[in-house]
Amino acid sequence: MLYPKLDNIKRNNIILISSIAISIIVIDILLLINLLVDKTNHWSLLCVAGIIYVYGTIIYSRKRNVNIASNVFVQCLLVSLLILAIDYFIGYSGWSINIAIPIVIIVANSTLMILTIVSRKRYMRYAMYHVLTFIFSMIQLMLLLFGKLDNKVLTIVASGIAGLSLVLTIILCGRAMWEETKKRLHM
Repeated sequence: MLYPKLDNIKRNNIILISSIAISIIVIDILLLINLLVDKTNHWSLLCVAGIIYVYGTIIYSRKRNVNIASNVFVQCLLVSLLILAIDYFIGYSGWSINIAIPIVIIVANSTLMILTIVSRKRYMRYAMYHVLTFIFSMIQLMLLLFGKLDNKVLTIVASGIAGLSLVLTIILCGRAMWEETKKRLHM
């Protein structure tokens, strides 16, 4: 085969539009059932949050040439938002910011560290996502410093791993990052 196989764009668009239409119908049915059966608990909103998460993942994953580190970062954000939504809709007990999101941050930073170590020649492609994940991790540390979290251990471990990941990134590609920043900012 000399040429790569091209996707049938029209067929893919029909499938996407059909799945969105089915999802909207399912969301409407769930909201209606929730309204008719139980007006105090909003369990149907959990399903809506899950459907939105799935479509966010699908839309981002359909892009061609997506950097794996960007996928890790986007999944970290989307999963964290989904977890917050689940905790909020079931009565917010705080388990999302105390336990689940620090675990997501630990997994994301560990994954990025492993990617950087394994892909030594392409570590520059992952550097910006290390920085973004570090900034996202520091939100959790700020919540701890302001006394909004009950579980300090997971947040401290997540922040430590985020710091270690950032230090590894700076060691491996700090100079290249600085040069690239100067080039892009015309300094």
